[in-house]
Amino acid sequence: MASQAGRVVVGYDGSDHSVAALTWAAAEAERRRRPLTVLHIVDYVGFIPSPMGPFGWPNVQDEDVSRIARTGAERARAAAELVDVSAVTCVARVSATLIEFSAAAELLVVGTRGHGELAGAVLGSVAFAVSAHARCPVVVVRGESALPGPQRPVMVGVDGSARSQEAARYGADVAAAVHAPLVLVSAYRTLTAEAWAESSGYLEGRDPSVDALAREAAVTAAGEAARIAAHARPGLDISEQVVEGRAAAVLATAADSAGLLVVGSRGHGGFAGLMLGSVSHALIHSAPCPVAVIHGPREAEQIAQEAKVQRAIPVDIIRTPIA
Repeated sequence: MASQAGRVVVGYDGSDHSVAALTWAAAEAERRRRPLTVLHIVDYVGFIPSPMGPFGWPNVQDEDVSRIARTGAERARAAAELVDVSAVTCVARVSATLIEFSAAAELLVVGTRGHGELAGAVLGSVAFAVSAHARCPVVVVRGESALPGPQRPVMVGVDGSARSQEAARYGADVAAAVHAPLVLVSAYRTLTAEAWAESSGYLEGRDPSVDALAREAAVTAAGEAARIAAHARPGLDISEQVVEGRAAAVLATAADSAGLLVVGSRGHGGFAGLMLGSVSHALIHSAPCPVAVIHGPREAEQIAQEAKVQRAIPVDIIRTPIA
């Protein structure tokens, strides 16, 4: 199997969600001038014998198995004729294999859910796991899947955390490459009069100074992210939005016209041991556009340590490149 270094890798299983991810990934690979790997993973758990009866073990050489990856590669070549496309089929655990491929990839692209997910699930378990643990930027393709450009800004959620600053740098790079405006959005919460009454017992109404401090912190976070983005990409069209409300809801609303929404894997509100924060988790199943989840340098180091443990567990049974 060819090295995945520097490639765009897209998970594909033939479902509508994966077709959308494939189309987006092919266009992005063409824009980046990077080769594309169409990765079809057959989850071997479904083939383990059970009380319901034995299941046949799949062979990646079988036409029915290899056909899906081959069809995906053909779709990608039709969408982006100049891209070097390869197809790979694996018999393995889906999330673990995608995460393994992310170690060398430049970008990993997935849909919100595939054939293996329950139709009623709010978010596919694969998209959640990959966004949390991948070792490169992950784009979850959902909603309007056109690439960002002059009329479709790149939007970044910022809160002053190191991960949101990494997200601002990434967003600036993408926006500069596609000549798109960069919009930095920072949300803050105010306390209602009822909340103040419950928490203090003797204060009437809310303390306006606390609301002002919350907004000031959001303004500072947006301003710092703007300075980081401007330093990374001088001359970039950068604007800031500071909005009162819950971060996930604010970003989902603000991204209505965006071509890409970029968030850190977690911000100030995330627990140190939680690999995907509540805001990024919410957005990858509620945003109206593709969502890029970015891991910070420290987090990447932590993920690398986890990967050493994961490599001790048999993940992949067989993998075969398909011409």
